[in-house]
Order: sequence, then C-alpha cells, then structure tokens
Amino acid sequence: MKNNQEDERLKEQLEKEYNSIKIPSGLKEELWTQISTTRKKRRIYSKIFPFMAVATFIIILIPLGLSLISSDSARNPSDSIAAKEEADIRTIEAVIKNNFTGPDEKWLRLMNNMSSVEEGEIKGLSEYEEGLYKEYFASDRAYVEYVSRYGSVVWNEPARYHYTLRVLEINCEKTSSDEIIYNFSAKIEYRKQDSSTAEVGTITGQANLNEEHKIEVMLINYFDLINEFE
Repeated sequence: MKNNQEDERLKEQLEKEYNSIKIPSGLKEELWTQISTTRKKRRIYSKIFPFMAVATFIIILIPLGLSLISSDSARNPSDSIAAKEEADIRTIEAVIKNNFTGPDEKWLRLMNNMSSVEEGEIKGLSEYEEGLYKEYFASDRAYVEYVSRYGSVVWNEPARYHYTLRVLEINCEKTSSDEIIYNFSAKIEYRKQDSSTAEVGTITGQANLNEEHKIEVMLINYFDLINEFE
C-alpha cells in the first residue's frame, strides 16, 4: 500500500514536470513513453531481484558443496593408516640410530672420567641417555627398561675393542597382531679405529608402541654384531 502511494506521488510529480516542459508535442509523448517504460522495468526488477540473488547463491553453492563432498570422499582411509605407521617407524628408527651410532666423544669422556663416579653411578650419564632416548618411550618404566638392557650397554664392547658404529639401513614391518607391534632389522657398519676399511653386521628386534607412537617395549638382538668385534 505504501509503495503504491509513493508511485502515485512520483507519477504526479513527473506529470507536472512533463507539462512544464515546452517542447513539440510529438517529442513530448515519446519522452513520456520512455519514462513510463523505465519506471515499469524498475518495478519489475525490484520484485525479481531477491529471486535472482537466491538463484545466484544456489548456483555458486551447489558446485562448491559438491567439490567438498568429492574431496572428502576421495580421501582414502589407507592414507591415515599409512601416516600412523610412518610415525611409528620414525620412532623406532630414531632409537636405533641413536643407539647404534657411536660411541661418540661425549660418551667416551664420561666413561673415562673416573672422578665423575658418585655412589656407583657415572655423573652426567643419566642425563646424556635421557637426551638420546627418553622422548621416544611411553613411560619412565619403558625408558628405564630399555636403557638398562641397551643404551650405554651396547657401546661397552665397541669401545673396548676401539670400534665405532654407524647405521646404514633400517627395515620395519608391522605384524598382524591386534597390538601395534613391528619387527625390524638394521645393517650396522662397524669400523676399527684408524682403519680404512669397515665391516657390516646385522641386528634384529621387535618394538611394541602405543597410539601416540611411543615405545612401550623394545627388544634388540645385537649379540651377533658384538661377537664380530672379538
């Protein structure tokens, strides 16, 4: 109702202005026809504009939605599994590399400094081992069990016979167990001090991890490698 009243007032104003213009009558009629046509178009456009806006929104939204659906459906569940296994393997590899690369100069200094022994423990050794291994284990207990079996224990024989170790290759394979268990093997280079040649040995083992890719239990068979030093 309000819009109709405004249209009538606008029409009256245009008619007054139209009648006040002194131009030939034929041209005046043509001008009025064009004004009326323009006003009608504006009214029609104002009515259909909301529908045009909605239609445009739908046209844009539907392809976008379909593309998002296609993207989600294209994600392969196996990709998530592979990513988890890669994280597990990185943990296992880090521990093997840290424990079978060395012994390094810092460890040798700690072991050879008899004045650093306090109450049967070598001062600084605990902190040294924590820096190498602790972050990869699920708990303090899991970490302590590992370093008590391996850790510095692995380096005692190479140091005794003046060998240094270096990891060449690591292979990990997930077992079919319901738990997160991997079998692994690694090729370890061992070189005698001042020697120009090196030999290669093999270690094998198994690691049990949790969902956070931390080790709960890790067992390593490295005795065949150690026996080659003698």
